[in-house]
Amino acid sequence: MLRNLARRLERQAPGSAASILEGLDEILCVVRLGIPYQLRRSLACTNIIENLNATIRQVTRNVKRWRHASMALRWVAAGMMEASKGFRRLKAYEQLPKLRKALLNIEKRRRPASNDNPRLGCKRKIAVMTKMRTAA
Repeated sequence: MLRNLARRLERQAPGSAASILEGLDEILCVVRLGIPYQLRRSLACTNIIENLNATIRQVTRNVKRWRHASMALRWVAAGMMEASKGFRRLKAYEQLPKLRKALLNIEKRRRPASNDNPRLGCKRKIAVMTKMRTAA
C-alpha cells in the first residue's frame, strides 16, 4: 500500500515519494510491534527531533570558528540541555510499558539472521532499543 502511494506520488511529488520509501522499514517496524495507536503516533512524530535541531542551531549560531571536534560536541551538548528545558511529557507515556513488553517479546522470538534478510534492519533496531531500555 505504501509502495503504491509512493509510485503514484513519484511524478507529482518526487521528494514525498522518496521520503515514504526511505522510511518504509521504520514505519513497518513500529506497526509490527502492535502497540496502541496513540503511542505509535507519538513515536512517529518528528517534532521533538526538529525542535532539538532548531535549538542546537540557535545555540551554536554565533560560533564563528570551530577549533576542534570536542568544542563542537560541547556546544551541541549545551544546545541539547537548553532544548530539554522545553520538553514535555510524551502524550502516550502511560503506554510505554506496552512498548517495552512488545520489544521484549520480539527479542525473545528473535533468531540470528543472515545479512540477506530484508527484515534485519528492523530487528537490529528493536534489539538496540531493548538493550537501551534494559540498561536504564
